[in-house]
Amino acid sequence: MSTDPYAALGAFLTAYEAQRLAAVLQAGGTIGQALREVHTARRSEAKRLLTAAEVSQEHRDRSVAILRAIAGARSVRTAITPVWTMPGVEATTGRLTSEAQRIIKDAHLSIVCSSFNFTPHSGMWTALKDAAARPGLSVTVYLDAHAGAPAAVAAHLPKATVLRTLTLPGSDHPLVSHAKFIVVDRAITLLTSANFSYSAENSNIELGLLVHDTNLAASIETLMRSKHGVLYEHVT
Repeated sequence: MSTDPYAALGAFLTAYEAQRLAAVLQAGGTIGQALREVHTARRSEAKRLLTAAEVSQEHRDRSVAILRAIAGARSVRTAITPVWTMPGVEATTGRLTSEAQRIIKDAHLSIVCSSFNFTPHSGMWTALKDAAARPGLSVTVYLDAHAGAPAAVAAHLPKATVLRTLTLPGSDHPLVSHAKFIVVDRAITLLTSANFSYSAENSNIELGLLVHDTNLAASIETLMRSKHGVLYEHVT
């Protein structure tokens, strides 16, 4: 970790956390009150880094400015990178579909993902289970009611929230969920043609885009959450 207290604080806080901390301090709150905006699993480290950077109610204006600068720097994410699956070593630009497992491993706050298919042979099978077991990290998975094997996934990920497509009134079959994406920490989005399967990750020809854009990430999460009970139902 950086020895520069400001760089270390900026690397740790998400844009959302920095925004909320700044808002509470700006409104006259204390650091203790502001830290309630940070998940309990991350609160102790956040407090240590804030102290090291001398961010406090005693230096309110300066502290708010620092936090807003961090929020701004963390929210301006316009990089778009192609993510490929190709047999052998044919993919010579961008990154590989295994990038999905890397961004999940690096997640601090949340993972929201969707797939048509999800098999135990997928690298995501282990990656999401490990992620769901980490304190303070929420994992939500949206699946097709048939192809996604939602009951098996829910049993494999007891600490995650698993949802499947529901059957609309007047229909004999559940909706088909063909959306394939991963959103990490409300900041990074991987949109991909690849399912969560061994072939999609290793031998098919697949293309995805890794997008660093907090507005995109937030809009996907918000829209999907609004479809709970409308297009998706919880698997218990």
